[in-house]
Amino acid sequence: MKKASVIAFAGVAAALTFVLLYLGSVMWIFAYTAPLFCGLIIMVINTTFGKKYALSVFFAASVLGLLLSPDREASLVYTFFFGYYPIIKDKLELIKPKALGFIVKLIIFNLGIAASQLILIYVLGVPLDGELGKWGIPLFIVLLNVVFISYERLYGVMLKLYKTKFESRISNMLNK
Repeated sequence: MKKASVIAFAGVAAALTFVLLYLGSVMWIFAYTAPLFCGLIIMVINTTFGKKYALSVFFAASVLGLLLSPDREASLVYTFFFGYYPIIKDKLELIKPKALGFIVKLIIFNLGIAASQLILIYVLGVPLDGELGKWGIPLFIVLLNVVFISYERLYGVMLKLYKTKFESRISNMLNK
């Protein structure tokens, strides 16, 4: 592949990732779904071009999101988990037994989400108020873990779909 084409593709991917993160900060419903989709963009870059380009896209989108987004929740969630997770996922898959690997993934996910929420509350001053009272935070944690488990399944399906249907097309397009 031509290096200039790969760099241009990675630049477009970083811009698209930032736009999705920006939309995540504009509409509250996208604060947690936008980082999920951005992780899939990183998956594409990592699978097709390697970790070096995936890390470049991750860092560029993270910095842009943290500096330019009006509400940094989506950018923090992306930066502290969904942005780098596709890059380290293949190494986590090597952990045996599979149950231990899954527990490690859950711990990394919960630490990343906890870090992003603590920064939101204690550094950026976002108030921690919930309409669910004392059950709000535990329910939030449980639901986020359900989202992660669903994401794990979605990731595998999307990776297979990408490899069988789209990877060769993108490679051929960039070779021209």
